Amino acid sequence: MKKVYELWEARDELGGQYALLEKGTFHQHAAHFQGKPHLLKTFEARNYNEAAQMRNDFLGWEKYIPMDDAEDEE
Repeated sequence: MKKVYELWEARDELGGQYALLEKGTFHQHAAHFQGKPHLLKTFEARNYNEAAQMRNDFLGWEKYIPMDDAEDEE
């Protein structure tokens, strides 16, 4: 079953920060951001690793390499 992930960006005078989070969980992480957050994109994915690759594709970054495979298990 697919989940919805949100890609958030916050910009301040030092640059930008990105967060890829499950839909509806941004408020739990908002304290980590400086500047005003903006929702950039939403993705439907089976797991975080798939959403992270979609994020990298969207931002023009290289292939996403997971730290571990634990989140790929369904």
